[in-house]
Amino acid sequence: MSALVIEPSDVAATAAAIASAPLVVFDVEFNSADRLVPQLCLLQVAWVDHWDAAKPAFVPQVPEVRLVDPIAGNAEPVVRALAAHPLVIAHAPRQDLGLLATKFGITIPGILDTQLMAAFSGIGDQVGLAALTSDLLGIQLAKEMQWTDWAKRPLSDAQLVYADADVRHLPALYAKLAAKLGDRMAWVREESAQIGAEAVAASQVTPESAWEHIGSLRGLDPHAMSTGIELATWRQRIAIELDRPLGQVMTEKVLVELAKTRPQAPGGVRSIKGLSEHARKRAEDIIAAMQEAKPSKAPPRTLHRAASVRAQRWAEMLISIVQVIADETRIAPRLLGTRSDAEEFARTFDERGESAVAKLPAVATWRRDLLGAAWLGWLTGKVALVGDSAAPHGVRLTVIDPGNR
Repeated sequence: MSALVIEPSDVAATAAAIASAPLVVFDVEFNSADRLVPQLCLLQVAWVDHWDAAKPAFVPQVPEVRLVDPIAGNAEPVVRALAAHPLVIAHAPRQDLGLLATKFGITIPGILDTQLMAAFSGIGDQVGLAALTSDLLGIQLAKEMQWTDWAKRPLSDAQLVYADADVRHLPALYAKLAAKLGDRMAWVREESAQIGAEAVAASQVTPESAWEHIGSLRGLDPHAMSTGIELATWRQRIAIELDRPLGQVMTEKVLVELAKTRPQAPGGVRSIKGLSEHARKRAEDIIAAMQEAKPSKAPPRTLHRAASVRAQRWAEMLISIVQVIADETRIAPRLLGTRSDAEEFARTFDERGESAVAKLPAVATWRRDLLGAAWLGWLTGKVALVGDSAAPHGVRLTVIDPGNR
């Protein structure tokens, strides 16, 4: 069991060891109850001193593990060392990356997600760490501390053992998965980087940009939309001030209802069904915020026109192609293309032609040769989806002979 790292000299030594190690891993424990930004309670890191990237099947030696206490000490030097490292392993780190970005203003460009590695290697989609460790390493991880209070001090021995295990086996897990993936590691890197970018973007929401994350505002008339923008700004500021989740200040449904109805008096605000106590106490402030709305400055209204019938039919076929390719490659279908991806691809091709899909994920990312070529091939009559009773889903893709077209 690892002891807590608190003293500045020990934190500095941990950061230095990470900087010189060829492979590092991390995890965090936090307290998110009733908070806008979760409280960082523990930072677990581990590293190995020897790692041969040319021999990924080699399981590294027992790693060094440190549990850094950001409540009693300063974890920032270790976080900065992670941000500067070229190979940082974590399991399903989206929320962790967002928290570190919010608290320290950092990104971790060297991140590799072992959950994604499992999804690309055919093990399964969104597999938990305990299940993956059991499957690949034959090690059972305890789960009883999963919902414990990590902000309480002192931490118990059971909590420390649990936190240690969350990173101790990650180097060996990474080695096993890397050996399975081979050239697909490049795809994992690309997807891991995308997760990191999305996590950082989510952490950078400001009061002024908060409305952009409320999709239901975009179809409103200019007066309602501008009112919604002011309410979103107000809600974000109050959430920051109180350190409370946005929904506890005002739900999106209530925000949109206020934007549409625009009550002129505090009593009208308080009559809105579902209004939180935080908002109820600030009804006068809500009225003042709505009065700041300027319809003339509202962004252009977004009117959604239904896709054509043929584009809708195409989308269904494109989704079927995703399943076929997922069967063949054993890559989780979600990573190849979602229903939304298929609908956007079909609609774009229908309305703007083949060249317009070049910037869509199926063509512009690692998916191009796997998925993009198949989608374009089917839409242009070069590839067919044919029945095959021997195929897992009863269909397969085949290239059409130009001479028989």
